[in-house]
Amino acid sequence: MHAFTHAQIHAARTAALAAEAAVWHLAREAAPSPSPALPALRNRLGEALVAAGIRLMQPAHVHHRIRQNAA
Repeated sequence: MHAFTHAQIHAARTAALAAEAAVWHLAREAAPSPSPALPALRNRLGEALVAAGIRLMQPAHVHHRIRQNAA
């Protein structure tokens, strides 16, 4: 059995992710957008998901302090 080093695993995963990103990029360029509002909607959804993720990663005491200051 071959034991891969951390560096080998990381390099392989990075290459796979880069290849997948390139495929998605090419596919998005090739397919016309069905609606001119779609990119703006996608951006707003992405921003909302990022904001929710950041909020979920904060400790609970930060949420409590934010609620107290908002009142």
